[in-house]
Amino acid sequence: MTEIKTCRNCKYYKGYDGVFDWISSRIFGFPTLQKCFHPNRVKFVDYVNGTTSPYTTCSTERSYGNCGIMRNNWEAKE
Repeated sequence: MTEIKTCRNCKYYKGYDGVFDWISSRIFGFPTLQKCFHPNRVKFVDYVNGTTSPYTTCSTERSYGNCGIMRNNWEAKE
């Protein structure tokens, strides 16, 4: 049986941004976004100032991006 490739075991995964993100997820029950920083991730462009978001969510990357069913962009943490 193969190991399930979870976002948190990928080297491109980033968890909480800071203490307020942790507090809001634990105390207020807000969902914690699983963030993907892979270079080939889906990029959301802000056409007003021409910038892209530094990350996308893991669920978006797995559903619509290059990670896909086979988790092609998934790489184990070192």
